[in-house]
Amino acid sequence: MISKEEDKMVSMGFNSINEGFDEGVSKALNFLTEIGTGYLNERKEPEAEKTVVSIKEIGKAATLQGMENAAVNAIRALERLLQCSIEQNMQDTTIQVLLSFGAIGKIAAEQQMETVAKLAASVLGKSGNTAALLNNERETMAVIIGLGEIGKAVTRVKFPNLSENTAICISCLGDIGKLTAQKNLEEAAVGVELMLQEMAAEAMQENLQDTVRSIAGSIEEVGKKAEDENMESAVFQASSALQTIVSYAGSKYLNDASIAAKIALESFNELDIINDEDNIKNIEAIRETMRALWVNSK
Repeated sequence: MISKEEDKMVSMGFNSINEGFDEGVSKALNFLTEIGTGYLNERKEPEAEKTVVSIKEIGKAATLQGMENAAVNAIRALERLLQCSIEQNMQDTTIQVLLSFGAIGKIAAEQQMETVAKLAASVLGKSGNTAALLNNERETMAVIIGLGEIGKAVTRVKFPNLSENTAICISCLGDIGKLTAQKNLEEAAVGVELMLQEMAAEAMQENLQDTVRSIAGSIEEVGKKAEDENMESAVFQASSALQTIVSYAGSKYLNDASIAAKIALESFNELDIINDEDNIKNIEAIRETMRALWVNSK
């Protein structure tokens, strides 16, 4: 297809959002999905990535406008491109798509569009399990970042307890974390623990005790799996995250959460980690890699 026609359809998508015209957005997304699939099948990865960005931006704009159907259609369009990029073994595009789910889901959570946020998180959860099983650590890390960003955004909305979307993000991250530990994907396992810790920080800020307790349980499970595989940095991060939760929850008088984290932490008390400084450096490097990947995807 001619690039001008593609640009025209992108413009139509944004104009339709401004007018609240779902059909116009749908038409633009269908066109972009078809042309993006064509690029992938022809192995034109730079062009395919530009199409992914266009769909992501339309999805974000639709979400900000409160157009739920259009936002869902954008996620479905990205799902089709994800399947094709995986089939073509185009990892850079796959990662771009996975981060796009996170970007749309995060905004949906902030806008309290629960259906859209739930869909984005669910797609990421399934993708993360598949990527981990195939030992695709970079793709798994993209999933972890997306889930974490959605989870933090959902938590900041101040639901009164443990919302369904928060539970989904915690559960998906926990499952991926355990799987990455079993597969010896240590950076990804640490990544899960880092995102769970960040979610816990948001939950404690909003006094969501049940959410913090659930997160502490997931961190413990990932850490114990990492311990089984002698993954020192992942075990160190799990125990460090739990210690942080114990201290901060206690200072916020979140006694139930603090006690839950303390009980989880006790399961690591007999562990003798010698290279604390090396582990801290490894974890900080992973944190910076994740931060850069997310910032560059926006």
